Amino acid sequence: MVKCVSFDADADFSTGSGGQNGAYGYNAGIIPPSGTSDYTRAVRDTSVKASGASSLKFTIPAVSGADTSGAYFTNFSADLNTQFSGGQEFYVQWRQRFSPEFIANQYAGGGGFKQVIIGTGDVPGKTYSSCTDLEIVMFNYRQEGFPAMYNSCSGSASHPAYDGFYQPFGQYDYKLQNGRGAPYCLYSQSSSSYFSPLGNCFGYVANEWMTFQVHVKLGTRVGDEFQGSYITMWMQRAGKPSELVIQWGPYNVTAGTAGENQRYGKVWLVPYNTGKSAGTSYPVAYTWYDELIISRNKIADAP
Repeated sequence: MVKCVSFDADADFSTGSGGQNGAYGYNAGIIPPSGTSDYTRAVRDTSVKASGASSLKFTIPAVSGADTSGAYFTNFSADLNTQFSGGQEFYVQWRQRFSPEFIANQYAGGGGFKQVIIGTGDVPGKTYSSCTDLEIVMFNYRQEGFPAMYNSCSGSASHPAYDGFYQPFGQYDYKLQNGRGAPYCLYSQSSSSYFSPLGNCFGYVANEWMTFQVHVKLGTRVGDEFQGSYITMWMQRAGKPSELVIQWGPYNVTAGTAGENQRYGKVWLVPYNTGKSAGTSYPVAYTWYDELIISRNKIADAP
């Protein structure tokens, strides 16, 4: 195992100078919403947790913009030496809980809340943001209630920025979760038919600890890409076995310039919702995270 964040101790939330929240530039911790010092929207919650003493809770206020609640981030290791590049592989798993409002709210302008960003690890003298060349992102597809994924904040030789993992199907359609069997999870299915029995998208479930696992297997670096890479994602409902959701590759993951030598080494947990309007009020919503694990080997299903 590379790292485990249990969210059971104060140190899991506040790793900045003097025990303060982990502001940008520290190894791990909480960042408040842009332009604010409001640390009330990402907090330790001792009443709702998947295990142990507590979890990480995000509050999405009734009126708020895209960067609604701040973010939690952690490098893979305190010394910044544990990072992954061409020819290597790793797994990231976390548990997440969603309030009914967080799933149901159709936020004006919103592109769908993000869940996790797996991106470039910091190096001595340089701190990387959540929007990097390498990033692999899981998000709520068009606010439809199920996750999809994309790669890169910049693009590369083979594909543009924010390149969705959408597999062509038939003449005009796409599989949005290409690991799902018939009747599949298709672009052509409307919001009323994405899920069983008409569709087979694996959706979010409210008030339940769900488990998500992502496997990143990187191919050889060629130019600004890790060519022939594979990304696999599983989801698990509480008390049930995990199920394959996305199996993507061979695919040329964006790597950034060779001279910069970006490597995977940082995870962001964040409910950021691109395009979300700050001018409309919605029911207050919440999401919780717990049991974040980074490993070189596949991680067992949650109990």
